[in-house]
Amino acid sequence: MIPPNTESLFIPLQGDVLHLKRIYREHHGIPVLMIHGSVSNGRIFYSASHKGLAPYLAACGCDVYVADLRGRGQSTPAVSASSTSSQTQAILEEIPAFIQKIISLRGNTPIHIVAHSWGGVLAFAYIARHPQHPIASVCCLGSKRAVSLVNPYRWYKLDLMWGVGGELLSRRYGYLPAKQAKFGSDNEPMGVYQGCKHWVYQRHTWKDPEDGFDYRLALRRSASLPPSLFIAGAHDRFLGHPNDVRRFMEEIGHPDSQFRLLSRKNGDRLDYDHVQMCTAPQALDDHFPEIYDWLQRHHA
Repeated sequence: MIPPNTESLFIPLQGDVLHLKRIYREHHGIPVLMIHGSVSNGRIFYSASHKGLAPYLAACGCDVYVADLRGRGQSTPAVSASSTSSQTQAILEEIPAFIQKIISLRGNTPIHIVAHSWGGVLAFAYIARHPQHPIASVCCLGSKRAVSLVNPYRWYKLDLMWGVGGELLSRRYGYLPAKQAKFGSDNEPMGVYQGCKHWVYQRHTWKDPEDGFDYRLALRRSASLPPSLFIAGAHDRFLGHPNDVRRFMEEIGHPDSQFRLLSRKNGDRLDYDHVQMCTAPQALDDHFPEIYDWLQRHHA
């Protein structure tokens, strides 16, 4: 496979600089914005050796844009105790800035979103806040909004390490040092961590902690929700357990949505976990082609 072209685009935003990685073979391919999840960055979608979902879609002819949210990845300044960004700012400022950059390069061509984990929650929160959005479709990999499953993995890794440990660490350092604590690939601003934590434990409501905006109600009332594909891994123990992914899909309430479970029982080569669904070599033959087919079918 011939490596695709890559370039880094930098977007000034109120004293910060957002990084948007463009990966493409064709400048006029299907435009795809990729949004990473919590304690992560855009590298979940691509490697230095051109492996991953982003290079795959680019090789198929898509024009791919991989976002690094404020302070993450190559966005600057890096997350520190001075970081003041919040989850609400990601929804109201950062995602719109990425989308406007793509529009400036591609015109009014419909844009597709492919998101991993919490990136899917941010994507639908953006759609709820922006009724005139230019989004043609959304594909979520391992995205859950709230955690309802109860098992030892959730108690130890989510409730104890991320919940209790993350709160103590963020209060001590002024941000969540997830990379140093070895439960994430990137650090998180305190405001972003607290916003995410607020929603994860609010099963019955989905409101903004800053201004009370009701995301669930806005999405249920929306007349312009894009078709959505929700993908879950059979071996995802708690970060995007299939039951919670399905509950997120049902919470949005869009009839034009599909659920896909990655498992050996369904003919896949692996019972995928939360990270493998983006990084495993087997994904090239399992669900990566399905994602490309989804984008093609829903591109006007």
